[in-house]
Amino acid sequence: MQENLRKHLKGRAWLAGVWMLLAVLFFNAAGTVSAAEMSAAAVNTDIVISDEANSPTWKWQGKAPLSDEKVQEILAIPKGERPDPSTYLDKKYIRKHLKKFRKGISLVMGQDSYVMYVVARKHVGREDNSCFVMPKSVCDDIAKAANGNLAVYEEALGFPPGYFYGHGGLVRMDVVDVEDLHLRLPSGNEAGANSYWLPGGYTSGGVPEAVTDLIPKSRLMVTLLPSLQDGSCP
Repeated sequence: MQENLRKHLKGRAWLAGVWMLLAVLFFNAAGTVSAAEMSAAAVNTDIVISDEANSPTWKWQGKAPLSDEKVQEILAIPKGERPDPSTYLDKKYIRKHLKKFRKGISLVMGQDSYVMYVVARKHVGREDNSCFVMPKSVCDDIAKAANGNLAVYEEALGFPPGYFYGHGGLVRMDVVDVEDLHLRLPSGNEAGANSYWLPGGYTSGGVPEAVTDLIPKSRLMVTLLPSLQDGSCP
């Protein structure tokens, strides 16, 4: 069964690689990302299926000042009807939390999603004018701890296991200028809030998160991290 899964995922990764090669032409013309960066991501499409023995043990330990009962109460409310975080978190906590993001933000997504939803558009984000982000300094720490192991990103950021391996690798986007992006705590009503979302501004892996408005693509610094067979970075 696992061998069939490997073949299926490898086929998806090959297709993602084709899309990434097409993206080389787009970005080379636009001058946003070099052809060398894009092609390096496109040609490395081997799949790694992580197992329990290889699963990451490193975690952030961030946690909002909310009781388990309060967390479950908020999660029980249907998405789209959840309260604004200002109704259950004090202003001092919110200000302190958002201060973590003032020196730069980062966001990540699968490479095939990046090609499909970002390459041909002027902005990054969802249809409801929202984009989940983390502090750039935190993403730097995750990258260092991961050392190319995409499973660490998945665990830390609240993605399902195997997500990035099944989507051709990971794309990291950094933004330095955040002044006019309307940084705020997520409410859980955002289009990008999945079943792993928790109230209070931290992912299920304990990483600080916030939400911004749509981000102009011209502000992005893009890094591509392919899924390599040995789990290492190129």
